[in-house]
Amino acid sequence: MGSQISAQSSKSREKTGEQLEAICGLNCGDCQFYRNNCLGCLRQKGIMFWGRCPIFRCCVYEKGLESCAVCSQFLCQKFLDQITTSIGL
Repeated sequence: MGSQISAQSSKSREKTGEQLEAICGLNCGDCQFYRNNCLGCLRQKGIMFWGRCPIFRCCVYEKGLESCAVCSQFLCQKFLDQITTSIGL
């Protein structure tokens, strides 16, 4: 079932040209800043309205990965620190 969901969301992204899942796995569409101050980390290449995203830099530029989910160090301290800041924990 999980592959059906990801296949469906992938098809809908192709139609709209939107990528709502950030590198870290958060859904940009759920963010209050999406579309107003931000177009998502992929479209902005990690340069957000609040500054440069350390997760994007680490994942994409340093490790050449598509997302944190495929990283061998997933749930590293850098990820945990940024996510807890981003969601206000």
